Amino acid sequence: MNSLDGASKPLSESVLLRLTHVALTPFLGEAAGYEAAARPGLQLVLSNEAVADMNMLVVGAGADHGHFRSILNSCLNRQLPFLTILFPSANKAFDDIAADLGLAYAVDFPFMVREDLPLESSGNTDVQIVCASGHEDADASAEVLASAYGMPKESALRALPASLFDSTGVDVYVARSHDEPVGSVTLTYHGDTCGIWAMGTETSRQRSGIGRRLLSTVMVQARNKGIRRFFLGATPTGCRLYEKLDFETVCTARVWVSGETHQA
Repeated sequence: MNSLDGASKPLSESVLLRLTHVALTPFLGEAAGYEAAARPGLQLVLSNEAVADMNMLVVGAGADHGHFRSILNSCLNRQLPFLTILFPSANKAFDDIAADLGLAYAVDFPFMVREDLPLESSGNTDVQIVCASGHEDADASAEVLASAYGMPKESALRALPASLFDSTGVDVYVARSHDEPVGSVTLTYHGDTCGIWAMGTETSRQRSGIGRRLLSTVMVQARNKGIRRFFLGATPTGCRLYEKLDFETVCTARVWVSGETHQA
């Protein structure tokens, strides 16, 4: 297994930072407007959609204040909404720069890990879950994300198109109830470790066991393929579900936003 993927190392803050940097490219790499840039300690990945949750700057140890300010100004000059995720190893001076440039503090963002523990599918049994393929599933996933994250469906389709399903290192799953799309989640793979992204449940169906069924089922399937550990960044509304599935917080990032976000 490749140590660069964090497969054989404890999922410490530094490894989670590296995994997050690596995961954003397969996650958003099929977006119609995909763009990426990197400097030591800094990773910028853009879908170029007018949705902050689909444009991310991730900052951690080794980042330079000048480079950080320059990247922020570049996004601001383009009037592109985006999230800035500051890992704990990024000192408070980065917060000061973000505030100085007009970004708003959004939320604490726990990075959570589930170690190699027994797992069974649980939750609402009135749900069918498929690994997405083709335009119909892309449309269903976009419909869920539009509801769960308050974004235009067209933006979700451009950021996570059907071509994503044929990419290596990533899977998208869609949950349906009575043929209606009710949930979606994306997995990225890194050795024996899996990242969980864009976990969403249709707004009117939240807190009905759909999210638990979806996530526990796809995690069981991933374990059957050799995945042993999982990581994710948790929104406040998602923390309870993740804790019920034995995720534990390793570190907590600070999220700043230019525009509006549904991560808070």
